[in-house]
Amino acid sequence: MKADILQGASYAATREPLEHASALPGWCYVSPEWHEREMETLFRRDWLCAGRVEQIPKPGDYFCIELAGHPLIVVRGDDAKVRVHSAVCRHRGAIIAQDEGHCRAFVCPYHSWTYAIDGRLVGTPGDPPPMAGSAGFDRAQYGLSAIRSDTWGGFVFVTFNEQARPLLEWLGDLPGFLAEYRLEDMHWTHKDTYDVECNWKVWLENAFENYHAMTIHRKHMDPKNPQNWEFLRTNGPWEAMYSKRSIVAYSGLPPVPGLSEKNASGLYHIWIQPSVQIILTSSYMKFRQYLPHGPEKLRLYENWTFPRSTVEKPDFGDVVGPAYYEKYSQIVREDLGINPVVQKGMRSGGYRPGRYSTEEFIVHRIANRVIDRVVGPDDARSRARREGAQDASKAA
Repeated sequence: MKADILQGASYAATREPLEHASALPGWCYVSPEWHEREMETLFRRDWLCAGRVEQIPKPGDYFCIELAGHPLIVVRGDDAKVRVHSAVCRHRGAIIAQDEGHCRAFVCPYHSWTYAIDGRLVGTPGDPPPMAGSAGFDRAQYGLSAIRSDTWGGFVFVTFNEQARPLLEWLGDLPGFLAEYRLEDMHWTHKDTYDVECNWKVWLENAFENYHAMTIHRKHMDPKNPQNWEFLRTNGPWEAMYSKRSIVAYSGLPPVPGLSEKNASGLYHIWIQPSVQIILTSSYMKFRQYLPHGPEKLRLYENWTFPRSTVEKPDFGDVVGPAYYEKYSQIVREDLGINPVVQKGMRSGGYRPGRYSTEEFIVHRIANRVIDRVVGPDDARSRARREGAQDASKAA
């Protein structure tokens, strides 16, 4: 990696307070070296969202996901516990499961090593027994590698960092902030998958600024009724913005019971670094999983959840498709059109970082969180100057 890419001076313009700051340099979106540093310092050190517990309701139900290059199996055991295993066979490294399903055991497609759903190696079939001549071979030592995992609000999180703080401690004040939504009572109903030719931050930044909406999403907008987002000050690895109106806050299904007046009349966009975005309205929760596949490729999962009482309504299936899934997919398709165009510009070599607008408050904060990890935090005086100015901008 070029020395200047890792020197704090290269990011002085982004470290400025919002009203003086400029965006990240183009190499942060295209450089393989920068991307690998992000993987090492963010994706392999923080807690990552793997999905929802209700995706695997019965013992033996499982789904697979690749996070930070690691193929994983999320499975519900006979004891009802949710476990996460590496999907890599302990023999010669083949991937033993893909997609989702139900099983009583996982069988490697290469040599048929067989694993119980709790990860134990229970069979190495063959005639004659193929492992009989392997001195000291002990099946108990060759189970699937367990991945550290935990749950909060019905979400399954994993981390590859054994020194990471416990999940609930790491999340800071987010669980308390969202307590009245009772996320653990939400029910996962639908997922769309998109493979996009762009860096993960290009899509994430687009998702956390409304500046582009009147251009890209103008047919969904009412110029006389702006969204007027409010940016929150948070304590923990998350950012949030709130609005009383959004192009994705649909109606037609009942609200979440027991919400405060503010929460019942608006919605939040929340980013939990680095890999998940939550959109919370009065009637549903969407969550978006960001799965980088290199510096310029992104796999995006768009997930829908609703209160269980809503899902159980007899007309749920009739309403949710056209009024929610299909309507939101129009927004996504518009973003699918623009984000690869932005990526092409980053790749061209002609990009010179422009100035942030005040509507890009969270985009600026995302950039500085990434710099903190990849390059290192700036000095206390610089941070205090930037954070104080952000507080003033938010209050204005």
